[in-house]
Amino acid sequence: MTEKTERLGLAALKLVYPTRAVCMGCDSQAGFDREWLCDDCRMELAKRWVGAAPPPKDSGIDGAAFAYLYGGPAGGMVRQLKYQGVRRLADPMARAMASALALIQPTGAECVVPVPMHPKRLRQRGFNHAALLAEKLGGLASLPVCEALARVRNTPQQARLSDEERLKNLTGAFALAQPVAGRRLLLVDDVCTTGATAAGCAQALKEGGAAAVYLVCFAAANNGEDRV
Repeated sequence: MTEKTERLGLAALKLVYPTRAVCMGCDSQAGFDREWLCDDCRMELAKRWVGAAPPPKDSGIDGAAFAYLYGGPAGGMVRQLKYQGVRRLADPMARAMASALALIQPTGAECVVPVPMHPKRLRQRGFNHAALLAEKLGGLASLPVCEALARVRNTPQQARLSDEERLKNLTGAFALAQPVAGRRLLLVDDVCTTGATAAGCAQALKEGGAAAVYLVCFAAANNGEDRV
């Protein structure tokens, strides 16, 4: 191996496995040593732990768990995954979600159901962040992923809408894509803000005969203060 080839190999290795880079929580150039966050963001994230939580009101959800409150480092991680395509963040995010899920067990859940994206938006973004989180969480919880839902209306992004508009926006947006009668399901998304998305999904699943629907998200909005 030549010296030049060795240098190129080391450079490529650093790109794939960075030891320090921009912090995913605050964009600090100081970077991180592990888990994608600088020391300050790691400490702040720990303070925002949620765990088991009441389901969104009138959502049809039978139990809920959230890893962290949205905003701060959690918000930064969500945005980096969703909008910047940093897919490797799904691993630490799913591990945190698995810890939160453990606090509402036993749910008896038989499979993990990701919140779906409309095909048009999926083509634009290139991947469904909720499906990626569901895949990682399913692996940790030893549960299969079931694409039980389809998004049949290409609705405006929720982040741009008021609470009332969010509810109207998602009316009839989801439909059953696979049989779920009698099954206990674990619904997965990145963030829960008002619960409108979860409610729309739960409605479609329960109209299809689902016995129970539980919700696990990486982050939960803080009393409506965080707009996601």
